Amino acid sequence: MLKESLPAPSMSGNNLNLEINLLVKHSYSSGEDIIEEYNFGTKWAGKYKSLSWDIIDRVLSRTDFPYALERVKWNPTNKILDNKDELIEHIIEFAHTVQNVTPPFQDDDTVYVSLIFLKQVIVSPQEFELTIARIVAQQNENRAQFLWGKVYDKIKGLGHESSLYEEFQWLERYIEESVRETAYWGMYFDENCERELLQSLIEQARREFRSLSAIRSTMQFLQRVYPPENELTDVCSICMERYLPGSKAYSMPCSHSFHFGCIETWLLRNPSCPMCRYKLPPTESK
Repeated sequence: MLKESLPAPSMSGNNLNLEINLLVKHSYSSGEDIIEEYNFGTKWAGKYKSLSWDIIDRVLSRTDFPYALERVKWNPTNKILDNKDELIEHIIEFAHTVQNVTPPFQDDDTVYVSLIFLKQVIVSPQEFELTIARIVAQQNENRAQFLWGKVYDKIKGLGHESSLYEEFQWLERYIEESVRETAYWGMYFDENCERELLQSLIEQARREFRSLSAIRSTMQFLQRVYPPENELTDVCSICMERYLPGSKAYSMPCSHSFHFGCIETWLLRNPSCPMCRYKLPPTESK
């Protein structure tokens, strides 16, 4: 079944820009339960007057289109189109209606047309639950990739201010806001998944933040130390907790040692030893 979407009619010319989006949506049903999934999309963009049969045929003939275009029901007329040729005729005929449509935005001279291929699939209750789990997992993965792209772009613009600590604090707040703003993009909200996503993004951001030249130039003065097991009674003077076997302890040039996470946060705020106030050598910003 194919559905179409078009802006409200108004006045325009024949030389407008046209973008046709072809989308495939699967509708899985089990009894009265229904879940939908977009699993394919492609588009053509160009001048309206250049639209032709060959162009639509090339778009529909892409090898990754998920199924044969036969016996397609054209909505809302409910006419059954027996083959791809009939489908192309209807798409061209439908596209002709955009001659009297103006672009929806003043700063955009493009008219957008969406053609949605809806495939209905009846599944068993067990298959339905597995389908939900698969779709939710994919949505979470896509969302995590989208958010990390935003965070990564922000990180690359950091490392130039005097307070690296404040920059990282700002970055953590930005991540929290981004996760919160996109919390309901998917079908289901799961508090545990949200918490795991937030923690994962902050940890990724921390690792990427450490790779900035300004951070590396500060941390280069730290040296990893391994306290002997019989001397594990010492405590980190920042967090006041004991060093445990396998703990990451790092020593400053003044020989005072701290947990890595503790001294890292401290040095981002103040490039000096919290014990003796030894100042790290100045570094050049790149």
